Amino acid sequence: MIVSYDPLLIVLSVVIAVLGSYTGLQLARRLVPKRGPLRKALLSGAAVTIGGGIWSMHFVGMLAIQLPVTINYDVLLTLISALLAILVTGFGLFLASFGQLTRQKLALAGLMMGLGISTMHYVGMMAVRANCVVNYNGGLVMASILIGVAASTLALWLAFNLRGAWQTLAAAVVLGFAISGMHYTAMAAATFMPVEVLVEFAAPAFGPHLLAIVVTFAVFLICGFALLISLPDLPETEMEQPASSASGTRQDPEKPGAAPVADRLLRLPVEKNRMTLLLDPDDVVSIQAEAHYTQISDGKEVYFCSYSLSELESRLDPVVFLRVH
Repeated sequence: MIVSYDPLLIVLSVVIAVLGSYTGLQLARRLVPKRGPLRKALLSGAAVTIGGGIWSMHFVGMLAIQLPVTINYDVLLTLISALLAILVTGFGLFLASFGQLTRQKLALAGLMMGLGISTMHYVGMMAVRANCVVNYNGGLVMASILIGVAASTLALWLAFNLRGAWQTLAAAVVLGFAISGMHYTAMAAATFMPVEVLVEFAAPAFGPHLLAIVVTFAVFLICGFALLISLPDLPETEMEQPASSASGTRQDPEKPGAAPVADRLLRLPVEKNRMTLLLDPDDVVSIQAEAHYTQISDGKEVYFCSYSLSELESRLDPVVFLRVH
């Protein structure tokens, strides 16, 4: 059968992959320093956004196919493929986020996640209901699986090695194209052959463009909420401050002499490999004086900061940070 693709839906599928990757990376990079219910919530959110984004990209990419026969989809198999994408992504993030991310752990998590995503794709292909038989090119199938494993490994490495917003955005674009490459390589492996005995299939209730709009709206809604939730909270002391005094500033009642709340640092400017990054205070594990400067650790990396220890002590939330030495 002659197969063609709707270019608009192809572009939309790539946009969905990039958006889901960006949202998931934003949530995943906050996993390491967190514990308890918050960690579980971030892990779940990252799995839903990355895994859901991968599945949504796959589904919209499937809608982009144009065949000379009516195409419908088995609802149960479609839902199973969506759950597979979310579960394997969550498992990969869970495995990679505990302890130090060694090469062996990264390789194992990337392999499991990549195989799961590839399985998701081919289960989704099994959901196709049409008067055709799908044959596969073994070489391209293996290539699609390898791309899926490579994309998954890249996603896990990026999730736990990025700090800056621009780096995260660039990584999301790279990851989105890698995920899309896996899907369209797998589609290139498929050959649609007509069947001898035709079976009557009901036309789908919604056209491909309308279905794509619905899926895209759902993805944008989920990712929007996830990004809002991932925004750093205002310090509790700031929210509980009384009205401004006559001088126009508010002092921290728990620590006399602390900097006004308006002067608090919401991001720490640090340097690493000649790059300036803005570190979230929630990610900081320790701060150590280094002459007139400081060294800041997030548990995995040590960064240089031009602020002195005394200045950081006065400008960070005293409820969260405590000078112990």
